[in-house]
Amino acid sequence: MKKAILALVILCIVAITQVYSQKELIVETGDSFVFLDVKIDLDGNYVSNFFRDSLGFKYGAGLIKFNDSLEYQLYHHQKGNDYVTFETFVLTDENNYLIAGTIGTQHYYNHTIYILLLDKDFNTIAESFYELPEQYSNPIVKMLKSPEGKIYVTLGRGSPSGMMKGVIEISPQAEIINAKMYYGMGYSILNPFPNPDGGLFLFRQFMGNAFAGITSVDTMLNFDTTYYFPENMNGITCDMGTNGYCKWLNDSVYIICTEGLFETPTLDLYLYKVSKQHQLLTVPFFVGNPTEHDNCPPNQSIDWVDPQNIYTVGYMSLSMANRSTYFVSIINQDFELLGTKVCGGDYNTWIKSITATADGGCIMVGARRDYHAGIYRDTDGYIAIFQPDDIITSAAETASPYDSDYLLFPNPGTNELNIQTARKGVNLHIFDQAGRLVLHHKLSNEFRNQISTTQLKPGFYHIRMTDKEGNVENQKWVKQ
Repeated sequence: MKKAILALVILCIVAITQVYSQKELIVETGDSFVFLDVKIDLDGNYVSNFFRDSLGFKYGAGLIKFNDSLEYQLYHHQKGNDYVTFETFVLTDENNYLIAGTIGTQHYYNHTIYILLLDKDFNTIAESFYELPEQYSNPIVKMLKSPEGKIYVTLGRGSPSGMMKGVIEISPQAEIINAKMYYGMGYSILNPFPNPDGGLFLFRQFMGNAFAGITSVDTMLNFDTTYYFPENMNGITCDMGTNGYCKWLNDSVYIICTEGLFETPTLDLYLYKVSKQHQLLTVPFFVGNPTEHDNCPPNQSIDWVDPQNIYTVGYMSLSMANRSTYFVSIINQDFELLGTKVCGGDYNTWIKSITATADGGCIMVGARRDYHAGIYRDTDGYIAIFQPDDIITSAAETASPYDSDYLLFPNPGTNELNIQTARKGVNLHIFDQAGRLVLHHKLSNEFRNQISTTQLKPGFYHIRMTDKEGNVENQKWVKQ
């Protein structure tokens, strides 16, 4: 599907590791390196913007373009000695890359919005700038290309205290058409998405993490009506957290994927169906780990080509000492779980964006902490390509030795063991260190099961899980 071998453009020292039958790509630069968003251009190549930090707070930015074989081009953008970020980008009808970010002369004091247009060979076509008042800096920049071809850049949650909001309309030639700033108007803009009747909607956070809402913006960039989501629905709290992404399912319903506090004191990933009139149609559908923070990718957390295969992804919080994984799940438009995988092994990996592909798969980008560097902030760029069978099929039949069909929590635990899986007909066997069977339990076909372990003594245990097709997975569990 993708183009033939891409020429390698080396603008900085880069090493590459390919593992798991070319399923994953890790790009090392010796710096902190993070892929932020991923799109498919008109030639069928994958494109992602990236953030690069020399670990001395010297920001750099660029694009990577790669194909199914994970052969790639890397473009590193420099603008004198300025600190440049590529926050987001869209593809124009001419297959150019229209990028929005910030630029400044001091670390963490970027006062200027930077618009850059590159052709598909990474040549600069045009650039423009929008100056912010001196007291405002480092906005969170999002970008939207509407179905009718209008391109909007939204600004939110900048310094100081997240009081800056704004929308800029730009042309496909990187010209600023219109801009309106709204200072001191509520909380963050989490995600812009198109209004089918013209203009755009802003998914926004209000009152800390308490609840969220939708602000309508007209074609003249005026903030119009704000629709607040209820704080609870049928007695269930609707807490929508600090990140989220919205996508239209059809002409009258869109889906929100967001993180929030709901069943537990941790952040969890939830999906909602919402009407065109911004009424919640479903109670929260929960995916993730109830005992750890499940972070919602800030650029795109849910996507599909066929709504019978909707991909959603999240990641556990980074930790120097603890296993930090990510998970990817497939659901259908009725919010029925078709498959889920816990990925990443014992690496600290976090995902920034996921995009569904025309062949039924998905691609995700982000970063993985470089253990060998010994510096917490040193990360390598991370890319993973999945097909549905990688998620739905048993982990025993997939290429990655770190994929798992089962999430066991808490681990270490005490008198209760929770098992989360999409596998069916699972028999669970627990063995002590001497290899003796100490507990057998058949799981229900629900996504989450809980079993009592009060009869087990503190210590290390081996757990074997066998599904109805005979696929076996082994994990370790510690009872405190």
